[in-house]
Amino acid sequence: MTEKAKRRRKLSYEILGLFAVCFAAALVLFFFLIFFGIGVAEEYCWENGIPLDEEALYRLDGFVFSVSLAVSVIFFAVLFIVLFGERLAYIGTIIKGVDILRGGEMGYRLPLEGNNELTALAEAINYLSETEAAVKARERGLKEEKEALIRALSHDIRTPLTSIIAYTELLSAKENATAQEMSEYFSLVEKKAGQIKSITEILLDGGKRNVEHFENARLLIEQLVCEFEEALEESFTLKVDISACAAFAGSFDVQEMRRIFDNLISNVQKYAAHEKPVELTVENGERGLTVRQKNAVKKNAHQAQSYKMGLYSILRIAQNYGGGAEVRQSEDEFEIIITLSNL
Repeated sequence: MTEKAKRRRKLSYEILGLFAVCFAAALVLFFFLIFFGIGVAEEYCWENGIPLDEEALYRLDGFVFSVSLAVSVIFFAVLFIVLFGERLAYIGTIIKGVDILRGGEMGYRLPLEGNNELTALAEAINYLSETEAAVKARERGLKEEKEALIRALSHDIRTPLTSIIAYTELLSAKENATAQEMSEYFSLVEKKAGQIKSITEILLDGGKRNVEHFENARLLIEQLVCEFEEALEESFTLKVDISACAAFAGSFDVQEMRRIFDNLISNVQKYAAHEKPVELTVENGERGLTVRQKNAVKKNAHQAQSYKMGLYSILRIAQNYGGGAEVRQSEDEFEIIITLSNL
């Protein structure tokens, strides 16, 4: 039992206390009325020459006693009802508050009055209300997070899917494709299909990650940068620099890292100006791994919802590594700085 609960008065004791106070007040009033009433009656009879024999005096005392008792009982009842009415009114307040909470207004709080079991009841109801509101807020947060994950992963599926469509169109357009070219195209299609499969599995598993430890994670970065160059080198002038990325050990989910670079590729393909170079810099240091991608924005580029979802997906992945994504954008230039800290 808490100290506060120990200090709390019991409602039954409060009622008994009210009863005692009202009874004492009524008793004082009763004796006052008797003595005052008898004195007033005897003086009245003496002033008006009304004789008072023993029998008349007995009847007069009985009348004054009855009137005093009736007045004292009424006084007791009225006083007790008035004083106890505060408690009854508080019970009504609690009932009204419970009805409000049942109606769904979880932000409502019962006022705390007194220091008894009714106060404890109001505190308990408020606690349950706060707990229920917190649970519902948590459920809404989880629902929103799940929906955001589904949107982000659904967006990320589009990039490899677009690549598969492009490769198959190129292959079908080449009438005299060599066996080596067909093998390369099929290899690319297979790799992109594998990415779609991996992202779909993440979607079905509710965002489950597959983190692997790399003794030399620079090799993974080199592979991802190479894929970045292969996807864009035919359409853009690239300036890629990973010289500041020394060999380092780290733990990564390969599919997450690939999704970061796929989103960078997708944004470049949609919104970058072809006449100016696309820059990509990767370095590691005290802050962890930093990926910086910069490009000029083509005129009349419509940065649609897919663009925002791509950045959101990058940010979400970066947060899995205790990092973040900073976007610096103007009408002519776009730059994103991705930091992965907990490796």
